[in-house]
Amino acid sequence: MKKFFAPLLTLGLSLGIAGAVQAETWKFASEEDKGDVQAIYAKTFADVIKQESDGDIKVKVYYYGQLGTENDVVELAANGTIQFVSVGTGHLGSYVPEVQAISLPYVLGTDETVTRKVLTGSKTIYSDLAHKFEDVNLKLLSMFSEGEMVWGANKPIRSPEDFANHKIRTFTSTIPVETYKAFGATPTPLSWGEVYGSLQLKTIDGMVNPIYFIYNAKWHEVQSHLIFPGQQPYVGTVSTNNKWFNNLSPEKQAMIQKASVAAEQAAFEYQTRINREHMDRIMQEQPSMQVVVLNEAERSRFKELAEGLHETYYNVVENAYDDSEKAAAREGARNILESLMEEVEAAKNS
Repeated sequence: MKKFFAPLLTLGLSLGIAGAVQAETWKFASEEDKGDVQAIYAKTFADVIKQESDGDIKVKVYYYGQLGTENDVVELAANGTIQFVSVGTGHLGSYVPEVQAISLPYVLGTDETVTRKVLTGSKTIYSDLAHKFEDVNLKLLSMFSEGEMVWGANKPIRSPEDFANHKIRTFTSTIPVETYKAFGATPTPLSWGEVYGSLQLKTIDGMVNPIYFIYNAKWHEVQSHLIFPGQQPYVGTVSTNNKWFNNLSPEKQAMIQKASVAAEQAAFEYQTRINREHMDRIMQEQPSMQVVVLNEAERSRFKELAEGLHETYYNVVENAYDDSEKAAAREGARNILESLMEEVEAAKNS
């Protein structure tokens, strides 16, 4: 028995050690918290990777603040400390200036069917723009809507004049900041963890985010008005470290692509449901909340101001490059924006 048992024990230990060596952990950092849309994406992504790898690969998800700010987690992915990162396009401008075309108001619009067609199938995004991600060692995997961006305030805002002396929390990229300057407000870039206290203390007057996020962050408790301007969706992005991805086996790359598709589907279904449900909850909890939906005439004034931001976008991209590259960068930015707008129109008419 001893002679028979010893080889089996040795074999078992060897297999166990081999299994332990083969097991991998991939790190995925999100700018959002549990229960938010990016968290649903991350969880679905992790589940598919686990299933496709027969449990040999685990995706560990880090939520808001666990690895730093939004800009911190993008840097961690670019330098290879983590493998995956999800943030909104408004936090990527300092890394990929061209991505701010997505952040321009009234470019994508707020029709969820149109937006999804563009964000999942755009040649402009997944070819022209994706190359710009690779220049900073990121590979773009997904873009997805998290719902219409809604203004929070303590007064109705129906015109640029209503934005006078209104301090609104924005993201850290140039285009979101310049947008609210153009609209007449005073933009105040803040990480989202600082927003509730700032609204409560009235060091800022308002914010802009999808309804589900406003509810989860409890910002509706410190605002009296919610304004739907028909401006744009909040667009989440998921990227991986480009060099790391390119060194993976074709099987693992295919696994990641499959997980990305499934995660986008889950995120879309979740945000569609949760934005509706959370609007209902806000009205139940805050029955005095005033909801303002801008009509076409009111939107047209903001749309006109937004068109001037296209030139701002070209300037932002141009200024991110050395003198010898400026002209080509500007032309590239123009091509990206014009192609994106053409794709949006095509999606509306299909």
